[in-house]
Amino acid sequence: MRKNIKAIGLLLALACISGALYQGTGAYLTDERKVVNHLDFAGAKGMQAVLTEPAWEPEKGLLVIPGIKLLKDPQVTNTSSIDMDELVALKVEFVYTRDSDERKKGEQLTKEDMKLVSQVFEIDYNSDDPKKADWVRFKGESREDVRQCFYYKKVLERQLPEKGETTVPLFTQVQVRKEVNNLMAEKIRQIGGVEIRVSGRVLQQMEGERYFGLNSPEEAYQAGLFQELEL
Repeated sequence: MRKNIKAIGLLLALACISGALYQGTGAYLTDERKVVNHLDFAGAKGMQAVLTEPAWEPEKGLLVIPGIKLLKDPQVTNTSSIDMDELVALKVEFVYTRDSDERKKGEQLTKEDMKLVSQVFEIDYNSDDPKKADWVRFKGESREDVRQCFYYKKVLERQLPEKGETTVPLFTQVQVRKEVNNLMAEKIRQIGGVEIRVSGRVLQQMEGERYFGLNSPEEAYQAGLFQELEL
C-alpha cells in the first residue's frame, strides 16, 4: 500500500529577536505579523493539517527584560476533509532576520551565534519535561542546536463530523534568562537578531501498516519517514 505524506511548509509567526538596551539591560522581541501557510500536498487527496500558535500576539512589539516571558505555542490540528488520522513531526530552525547581513538573511544561524542565542533566550520544549514529553526530539539533537526536529507521540485523530484533534504545544513560551546583561544583549544586536521558524510533515496513519512504518508515530520515525525534516 502506498504511504501518503503531506508537507506542512509553514513560516510560523516568526519571532524576530534582536538585542536592544533600554533603561538598563534588556532585549527587544518583536514580530512582523507574518503567518504564511503553504500547504503542499503529496499523497491522499483530502489530507490536511494546520499549524497555529493561538497565544502569540504579533501586533505587540514587546520590550523585555531578564526574566520576562513571551507566550508562543506552536501546535498542529488535523483538518483533513475526510476521516483520516495523521502522524505529525515538526522542525524548529533559528535563522537570521531581515535586520541581519543581506548574505545571511533567512539562513540558519552559525553554531557560534546559536550559542549566544541560547545564553539569552530559553524555550520550554514539551519534550524536555519528564512529566509531559508528548513530543520526542530526534535522536542526537539538543535544545542548543540551530535545527531541532520532533515527532508527536500520539496519533492525531480526525473523527468526522467532530473537530479534528490538536497536538499539545511543542513549547509554550520564550523567556529572557534572568542572568542576561548588557554585553550579552549587545552581541545579539550585532548579529541582527534571530527568527524562530517552524515547519513540519504529516503522514496518513494506517493501522497494521508496520511494513511502511505507519502503525504509530514512533515506528514512522524509526522507519525514517520524517527524515526529510532534517535536510
